[in-house]
Amino acid sequence: MKSEPLSEGSIPNHIRNIALPMSIGFFFNTMYNVVDSFYAGRVSTSALAALALSFPVFFIIIATAQGIARGSSALIANAIGAKDEEKERLLSSQVFSLGLICALALTVIGLNAAPPLFRILGAEGDYFEVAMSYISPLFIGAVFFLLSSMSNAILLAHGDSKTFGKVLVAGFLLNLILDPWFLYGGFGLPAMGVAGIAWATVLIQAIGGLFLFSVVVRRGYVDIEAVFRKLPKFEIYGEILKQGVPTSFNMMSIALGFFVTTYYLKFYGEVSVAAFGVGTRIEQIALLPAIGLGTAIVSVVGQNNGAGRIDRVTECMKLCVKYGLMLILVASVLIFVFATPLVRVFTGDEEVIKAGANYVRIMAFIQWAYVMGFIHTGFLQAIKRPMYGFFEAVIRKIVLPLGVFYVAVTVLESSLNGFWYSMVAINIAMTIVTIVYAQMVLKKMAK
Repeated sequence: MKSEPLSEGSIPNHIRNIALPMSIGFFFNTMYNVVDSFYAGRVSTSALAALALSFPVFFIIIATAQGIARGSSALIANAIGAKDEEKERLLSSQVFSLGLICALALTVIGLNAAPPLFRILGAEGDYFEVAMSYISPLFIGAVFFLLSSMSNAILLAHGDSKTFGKVLVAGFLLNLILDPWFLYGGFGLPAMGVAGIAWATVLIQAIGGLFLFSVVVRRGYVDIEAVFRKLPKFEIYGEILKQGVPTSFNMMSIALGFFVTTYYLKFYGEVSVAAFGVGTRIEQIALLPAIGLGTAIVSVVGQNNGAGRIDRVTECMKLCVKYGLMLILVASVLIFVFATPLVRVFTGDEEVIKAGANYVRIMAFIQWAYVMGFIHTGFLQAIKRPMYGFFEAVIRKIVLPLGVFYVAVTVLESSLNGFWYSMVAINIAMTIVTIVYAQMVLKKMAK
């Protein structure tokens, strides 16, 4: 079943048809994470903090999977726009063997690197043991995260976000059952504690990944014999990695940024780490429109760039900026007003509630910056210019925080709220730079 080319037809309809299912799907994916945090918070504050501590380590898996997937999706979308069916099929088949290699490497490296990383971040005793019990299953199941992402990359290149959205909704519903079952045990299954939350995620990823792979095979986007029988083509690997690695490192820098932030938060105590973890979960909900629009840009701009329709590329960007600002304004007001009850969903610890609510209220004022960043880096990814996103993320998430946080914590001895405000300053400054650069590139293309 071939979808309508995104280089033809109504751009607003294409954006809506891709962004809306993805936003809905990622809403349920975010609620999936909320369920994980909810049950961890019911175990103890240490368990909730352990999940927050594990997030940047776990994000290494997500960064690798999503980086290669977004890079592949952009290349495949450009091939579709250029009507190069041979290149499209070659890219689609080779991405799976590349994903398998990356998954195996992640499992080996992750299991060995996690313990020293957790200790650097100040975890010890029960805090350390809980974090390790949660992260180990996720690295063991890395192959399923890659399978899901690679399959979805192909579907998105064809403009289909609905299938993955449905998988995310189904995953959330299944998680409602598996999380408490694996956590507390029952029906012949022993209680696994916090590790059970992670094993539930691995099982859900396995089911979703296998289903998505079956869809791309059924639709004829991938020749299953080419996936399992043909030798790897290293020149194709090179193309995918050239496009995907900068994006992976871009996303990985987010994980490294969490390391930097968590390292300095340890000076404010375990409560601040838990508050940061809860606050980022709430931010994820507010940023759902940005995720959907960022996904739409890679598909719509990618195909139109491949087809040489720069007028449609420009129109897509203008519409995504407009939609993004309108949607995030509403979301920002809501999370500001309901900050305390939202944090209270995750924990009954009054100290965490107070610190988390302060974080959410402060960060409500810069949600627009995250949206504009997603949209403009997504545009650069779609036109096969991924390197800016990498450099921008390294500076915004690692270089500037290392300097600014050091001054805030050790020189100025700022309060926790002062620390949050230093994060605000960094993000606003880098977003302005990103917007200026991306708009310059777009204007140059339009000449």
